[in-house]
Amino acid sequence: MTIAAKTLTSLKRFSTCEIADALLKLGQRPWGGYIPDIDLYSPEYCKGDTRIIGPAFTVKMVEKSDTTSPTPTEHFADAAIPGSVMIVSAPPNVKNAVWGGLMSARAKAKGVQGVVIDGRVRDLNEHRNMQFPVFAKSHSILPQNAFVRPSEMQVPVTLSTGPVVVHPGDIIIADVDGVICVPINMVDDVIQNCEKYVAIDDQCMEAIVNGHGVKETFAKYRGT
Repeated sequence: MTIAAKTLTSLKRFSTCEIADALLKLGQRPWGGYIPDIDLYSPEYCKGDTRIIGPAFTVKMVEKSDTTSPTPTEHFADAAIPGSVMIVSAPPNVKNAVWGGLMSARAKAKGVQGVVIDGRVRDLNEHRNMQFPVFAKSHSILPQNAFVRPSEMQVPVTLSTGPVVVHPGDIIIADVDGVICVPINMVDDVIQNCEKYVAIDDQCMEAIVNGHGVKETFAKYRGT
């Protein structure tokens, strides 16, 4: 299943916080698609107006000692789909990076929107000089190939930071507030929900800025 560009543009209007609120209202539990403990590292660390959105292109890493898991015939950066957001899942507790500057150079050349790493990144200044969006759990100075290897691409990946399974083609949105995964069959409902409740929150903000109390404002506009 693919999604129209205009639909992605419509969804991109909303922050990850607003999308998480919508998913929770729509019953997506336990955390509304939120992928916790992953921060923006490039173009800047945890600041700026970077926001990426696109279908997930998943990459599963395994420890180098794993000789039984599959081995891809193509490098994952070469296989990346233009317009996608790459999701790289590393084995838990490894201290090496699974993404570096060369990977960002190739991904950017292929038209990838950015990368979300369930693991560590290195070569921070290289990504920043390229202005390539990188979100990661942490950073490292150690290389990938001494410790882990790519195994599978475009398979469901269960992320180590929380109970979220990302399927290929799910819509990933990432900004300074965090990263969220929207199941592709929920995108239209999320947009409708965001439009409704963001308009309400805009009214609340205006009222509070103009001196009204939170309790009375929520009662008037939110009905709570």
